[in-house]
Amino acid sequence: MEQQPKFDVALLGCGNMGAALGRALLAAGYSVTAWNRSPEKSRALESFGARSADTAGQAVGSARATITCLHSYDDVEKVLETVDMPDGHTLINVTTGAPRDADRLQQWAETQRVQYLDGAILAFPEQIGTPTCQILVAGSLDIWESHRELVLAMGGASRHVSGNANGANVLDLAGVGAFYGVSILGFIEAARYVTACGVPVDELMLVARQLDEILHTAQQQCVESLTTGDFSTDQATIDVYHSGSVTFRDTMTDRVGSAPMVEAAAGLVARGVDAGLGKQSLYALFKLYANRDANEDVAQAK
Repeated sequence: MEQQPKFDVALLGCGNMGAALGRALLAAGYSVTAWNRSPEKSRALESFGARSADTAGQAVGSARATITCLHSYDDVEKVLETVDMPDGHTLINVTTGAPRDADRLQQWAETQRVQYLDGAILAFPEQIGTPTCQILVAGSLDIWESHRELVLAMGGASRHVSGNANGANVLDLAGVGAFYGVSILGFIEAARYVTACGVPVDELMLVARQLDEILHTAQQQCVESLTTGDFSTDQATIDVYHSGSVTFRDTMTDRVGSAPMVEAAAGLVARGVDAGLGKQSLYALFKLYANRDANEDVAQAK
């Protein structure tokens, strides 16, 4: 006997990521009605079992939940203006944006009496639907609990991260925008230097893999320092890092010209020394961010 769909889901946005979400939901047994501004993209999901709608309102129809995956929050809001969601309907938005965007959409949902979850996808489209794919979800814990299986169908490692709707975007900006973004740009800069020096870039990859474990340990130590407020160390101090960073900066710029990632790092460490933090661990640089005014930071640290 043919298995009945778990329940109807409206998918608004069928680009590379949205389409991957739709295929994962269909594979998990959900009934999906898809809409996209370019109709051919939503129709492409029909071969996987989806229905294609002419309008966003038609897609929402009798669905119990709507998933939005569009270019921006502005696009989401414009589309939602054309949709009449019934009371109690659930909107799960996984569009990339800033924390303030999630707050604004949460406020809209409250006025419309719509249940709202905001999500950030930490994966490429090809990873959607796999056990290791992670979607960070923020919003009401009760709403998360009642839609956990739906989200897990799109990413098996997904988790609820905050009761505040902006929590997923905060982590997305920090993790992808700052940590991952800076890391990969640093790797590109390192590859440029290694290549210019005639060393195979494959060797850099082996070094980077070795450093992964060290970096993980450093992250744990950083969290412990921030939690306890103890920045003492019997390892390398900021003074030591400062000496090394100057050498790295000067050597790289002499060889390849501008090295903005290394230059920025050296500048930040130098600020730590100027602030009187030289004898503390590298994680004490966090103190420089305690106040937005850099001059006041230095004065307080001294």
